[in-house]
Amino acid sequence: MSKKSLRKETLQQMKALDKETKQRADEDLAQQLYATEQFQQAHKVGVVLSMPHEVNTTPIIEHMLEQGKEVYVPETDYAHKEMNFKQLPHMDAIGPDDKGINHVTEDTPLCNQLDLVIVPGVVFKDDGYRIGYGGGYFDKYLTDHQPPTLSLIYDIQRHDFTPENHDQPVDQIIETTT
Repeated sequence: MSKKSLRKETLQQMKALDKETKQRADEDLAQQLYATEQFQQAHKVGVVLSMPHEVNTTPIIEHMLEQGKEVYVPETDYAHKEMNFKQLPHMDAIGPDDKGINHVTEDTPLCNQLDLVIVPGVVFKDDGYRIGYGGGYFDKYLTDHQPPTLSLIYDIQRHDFTPENHDQPVDQIIETTT
């Protein structure tokens, strides 16, 4: 199956999860994340502001802010096809960008030297390779900066596929059943 077909099929499955099952899975993934040594030792953490079908990162971000961790979220320069991480000082500093994707609306520092990046994706292989949304932003970021990485996934996101030369694997996958 092609990467495009796998992406489409898996996104449909993610969007079809019932609310209660998804919420239980999201809570389980958050608890597994908090228990990792990487998370506990990280001070500067990069994480996406999740879309409704993705693992809900809002409680994870709130938890990190309460713990005094520095939270950074993607800031995308669509014209130059570049992504950096911008500090999120509090939850009220979130709003849509030009494409309707949530980002930090305040003038806060960029930082790409992060202790941990929680990498999103749609499809994952056992060895950490992933299929994202097709823009290549995370693969380019991971190639340029090489931070410690992990991904939080539902079991329905695990499939076998052949990675391409530019694809970058994550260091660790945390998975839950749906």
